[in-house]
Amino acid sequence: MWLQLCTVRLHLGDWLNDVFNDLSLEKANVVGISLGAWLSIKFSVSYPEKVDKLVLLCPSGVGPQKNSFIFKAMAHTLLGEKGIDKLYYKVNGNQPIPEEMLKYQKLIGKSFNYRRETIPLFSDNGLKLLTMPTVLFVGAKDIMLHSDKTAKRLGDLVPHAKINILPEAGHSNVNDANKIMVWLNLSS
Repeated sequence: MWLQLCTVRLHLGDWLNDVFNDLSLEKANVVGISLGAWLSIKFSVSYPEKVDKLVLLCPSGVGPQKNSFIFKAMAHTLLGEKGIDKLYYKVNGNQPIPEEMLKYQKLIGKSFNYRRETIPLFSDNGLKLLTMPTVLFVGAKDIMLHSDKTAKRLGDLVPHAKINILPEAGHSNVNDANKIMVWLNLSS
């Protein structure tokens, strides 16, 4: 099983390249959150010519995970629906969550087979290959990842990256879409 998971991870960047090719995309802005940001980095390192701008939201694979999260998640799950609601509230940095987003997060929680192994960190040399305009948004209240360590490591290895530590945000950053859109020059 472990070998199978490692093999799948190795090919995810190639899979996204196939998606780009099938959609006839020569170049695009790539935005990813958490594990999606891990995939965004993997793709950007392998196919930098296809990435116009890279936006990383609380990315996995740059800084270490917080080991305590799994225990917090299990404890909240034991409290039923109200405990799960409280867990998602904490994941969002103790910020209000739009009802649609809470429903979406719960649906994912019920339907997604969560990874059980530690997310692999990208090597220093791998992260240094991120030559495209890059921005990082991390929440200071992230209960899943060490945001300060993520920000420092990316800032040290990718000096052109714009680093944003959002003091009131958690891991999901659902309330920060406008900040991201402004950086991408997509706001109206």
